[in-house]
Amino acid sequence: MPELLLALDAGSSHVSAVLFGPGGDLLASADAPVRSRAPHPGWVEQDPRRLWRQAQAVIAQTLERAGRTLADVAAIGVTSQRASALCWDRRADRVLSPLVSWSDLRGAGRSDQLRAEGFMVVPQMAAAKLEAIVAGIPGAAALAASGRLAWGNIDSYLIWKLSGGALHVTDRSQAWPTGYLNLATLDWNGALIARQGLDPASFPTLVDTWGRLGVTSKAAVGAEIPIGAVIADQQSALMAHGGGDGVAKVTFGTSATLNVDTGAHLMMRGASIPPFILSSVGGQTRFCLEGMVNCAGSALDWLRRTCGLGAIARFETLAAATPDAGGAVFLPALQGLGAPHGDFARRGLIGGLSTATGPGHLARAGVEGVACRVREAFDHVYAGAEPPPTLRVDGGLTNSQSLMQAQADLLGRPVARHAVREATACGAAICAGRGVGLLGEADVQAFARYDRTFEPRMTADEAAARFEGWKGQVHGRVRAE
Repeated sequence: MPELLLALDAGSSHVSAVLFGPGGDLLASADAPVRSRAPHPGWVEQDPRRLWRQAQAVIAQTLERAGRTLADVAAIGVTSQRASALCWDRRADRVLSPLVSWSDLRGAGRSDQLRAEGFMVVPQMAAAKLEAIVAGIPGAAALAASGRLAWGNIDSYLIWKLSGGALHVTDRSQAWPTGYLNLATLDWNGALIARQGLDPASFPTLVDTWGRLGVTSKAAVGAEIPIGAVIADQQSALMAHGGGDGVAKVTFGTSATLNVDTGAHLMMRGASIPPFILSSVGGQTRFCLEGMVNCAGSALDWLRRTCGLGAIARFETLAAATPDAGGAVFLPALQGLGAPHGDFARRGLIGGLSTATGPGHLARAGVEGVACRVREAFDHVYAGAEPPPTLRVDGGLTNSQSLMQAQADLLGRPVARHAVREATACGAAICAGRGVGLLGEADVQAFARYDRTFEPRMTADEAAARFEGWKGQVHGRVRAE
């Protein structure tokens, strides 16, 4: 009887497949880099056809590396970046647009207009961009009239391809970040869809986060296996930490995203710390809070390239060997300033430079800039509330020892690193296992494994002084005495 769980994770920078045993053991994985292009300032696009070919390739590579076949797989779970959007032709199975990334800001002006009309849409949401995407498709109206026009995030497109065109679906954890979900009904927002003149039939069908959603087609991957889950990437990563009321994590990748499980309670912490749907199964919906630092790994990559700091290994060596930034500061806001500011017009900066500033100072300023931005979001979420004693983290960027140590220092609490860096895939595997009945709620904790805890090395006063000094330079606030 098959018992392995396969996760397909289409992130902002990588497509990966990861194979897990039912007890949480990672058996094999494979990944491929995702290429983005910026045809105009603030625009970010990806090629969905290439993403699909990469998905097929990493699935095959993962199984080969594990010495297994699809016959050993009990279910596949799909997770992906959120709030991105593309359109395709159902009948011709033809892509009609690029994948417009969540980080794309072309919808900033439109989101302002929609908010003025009472629709809570922010620039990252698909609802701010979909009109423009459809308008750029020749013959879009005729395609919609004939029932051929389909749209979705990359999760919907990948499931469409995996199922051989049988499934055009998404779950509510993915639907919420699009901006099109009606909070009161947890169904698509007909008023917004009508206001934008879009075809309701082009929208994916809403399904449970996990369950027997359908099967893959032999033509797509070589066998029919159950598709057991679809879940948004940040929520999926939170699942990998065991779930439960109050559980919190930060995923360090292209962005750095704090999520806190609030259970059945829909909580608010301000416009820049919105509630999200964590999962929705059988009419039971769980929520989480989210604070996103828009640029983390992407900002450090930019800093390395632009300032000539070398490859990742050299950057890490420079940052680890430099105890402080020598007065230099870095604000990682290349795609706007996320939580807790919500200032999408703000841009990044490098400051505090002098003739004594060297490469090590810039690298140190980079990692401290990301760590300080995470602390800003963390402090806002837990203002007036008891924070967790230890911050749980995951994501590829947690391989940076210097960043994880800086985070522990500046946050003043231990940072526990998930043993599976790509915890988004781990969470998707958990959900897929639950979807086909292979895992129960009590089995989830076996997947929450940690390989290192970074303890703070600064005193609370030292951390406060460095944090307040950073804020004074990047935000123009008075430096703490």
